[in-house]
Amino acid sequence: MGLIDRAKELLERGHQRTVRAKKNILLAILYKGLGVLIGFAYFPISLEYLGPAKFGIFLTLTSIIDWFAEFDIGIGNGLRNRLGEAVADKDYKRAKGYVSTAYFAVGSIFSGIAIVFVAISFLLPWTDWLQTEAGMHREIAIVAMLMFSAFAINFVSSMVYQIFYALQRTAIVDFFSLLTKASFLIVIIVLIYFTEESLILFGAAKSITFAAVPLIVGVYYFRKEFFSFAPSFRKVKKSYFKSLFTLGAQFFIIKIAMVIIHQTNNILIARFVSLEGVPQYEAAYKYLSIFLMLFVIMTNQLWGASIEAYRKKDMEWMKKTVNSVIKIWLGTLLLSILMILVSPMVFKLWLQDKIEIPLLLTIVVAISIAMTNWVNMFNLILNGTGKIRLQMYAWIVASILNIPLSIFLARNMELGTIGIVLGTTFSMLPLIILSPIQVRKVLNLRDKGIWAK
Repeated sequence: MGLIDRAKELLERGHQRTVRAKKNILLAILYKGLGVLIGFAYFPISLEYLGPAKFGIFLTLTSIIDWFAEFDIGIGNGLRNRLGEAVADKDYKRAKGYVSTAYFAVGSIFSGIAIVFVAISFLLPWTDWLQTEAGMHREIAIVAMLMFSAFAINFVSSMVYQIFYALQRTAIVDFFSLLTKASFLIVIIVLIYFTEESLILFGAAKSITFAAVPLIVGVYYFRKEFFSFAPSFRKVKKSYFKSLFTLGAQFFIIKIAMVIIHQTNNILIARFVSLEGVPQYEAAYKYLSIFLMLFVIMTNQLWGASIEAYRKKDMEWMKKTVNSVIKIWLGTLLLSILMILVSPMVFKLWLQDKIEIPLLLTIVVAISIAMTNWVNMFNLILNGTGKIRLQMYAWIVASILNIPLSIFLARNMELGTIGIVLGTTFSMLPLIILSPIQVRKVLNLRDKGIWAK
């Protein structure tokens, strides 16, 4: 038997759910790997085009706008669960109702938020928030307005990706993400050759590519393969919204807490350390995101697969899957240690001495990512079962601790950027401890009280 035949046999071995996961993992490795290469390519190009300060402004604006991703009140994640359940039950009428209601609700929310944001963008004290010269106010306001408008379009049109997730076809979402990144890289290369430094043009390039890809994907798939799920105003129902919202509200609170923990680092660094510290942190995070990416690829199937497995009470498959994922986590931990050891050489080759990345910063970012991976692999399983109330409480506690703890370590303990990253890690201790305990109780059918909600 040849090598290719053995690979095919290994790929096709196991439960149908496992086989589907293997295929998605292989494709995701390809797409995400190419996406990382593109990310590595446009980071120094962007840094060269804008300079450290303006690139820091762009990265900080991106973090601020990412906050608004959580204002769907959890409907996106609620759709993933409810649609997955409807498809598992082969109830396609209910599935179409969920999709239609989700699109209507998110579209209504984001059209309203976008109008308000565009109206007040020039009134906001951007230069005070970003600690930069007052003469940049108009430029920053225009970029923020462009990026937020594109973000609103992206968020509504990206609802189609929840269908792929619910159907356990995560790799194709990674392909569209790759397409978005590649489009952005092409546009900024054109900017470099044909324009002078411009934060507005750079922000416009990001906005166009960010909004266009999911919009085109949605139009195409709802006319073809997902025609039976295509949103229709006539299928919007209050009962579907209530079902999405009941679960989605808890996801919403969790996501808000996650944003406070994971999306505030750039903002805190810009405010309490320096704008130049933002690219330093972002470079270290982007480099170490390789092992984060590998872990996400290996575990991204867990949510959708857990919906189906738990619906069918297949606890044995879920237990085996958890054990396999823990082994994957240990493997990525070893990879992170190797990446830390070679990081000085990598940063020198990659960034060409444009900015210096302290070794200690690389180490604490690696620890933060490893702990995030640990929490996420258990929470993805809990998300699939819908038993997320304890997780929600733990995220709330973590989010309350994060910002004051990060500021204390950065300023009072004079740790700067390193203190902010450590604050993020320490704040997650409740989740690091509680999440694996709850998963063990759920899979052994010993979950009672708060553990079962």
